[in-house]
Amino acid sequence: MACRQRNDQAETLANPALRQLFLDYDHAHDLDADDPRIDGLARRIAKATRERYGPDELPELDAASETPALIQGTANASSPAWQRLDTLIRAQLDA
Repeated sequence: MACRQRNDQAETLANPALRQLFLDYDHAHDLDADDPRIDGLARRIAKATRERYGPDELPELDAASETPALIQGTANASSPAWQRLDTLIRAQLDA
């Protein structure tokens, strides 16, 4: 699993469009939570996730392990914009 995850991360960072999504996500940290750019970024991330994994292979958002939730919660706590972005992405991937 760890090897597959490293390969997935390497492939993601090698893709310029996906790398830009990571940069845009990072830049969203300091936005106001109600900034309309967050909506567009959430749509782009959800779309890229669906394209990358397909509808049947989407990553588990509520994985059995508490570690991913803890990490995401800690990151989100540092930015209201990231909290909103996470909520929007999850809603769009659940739809």
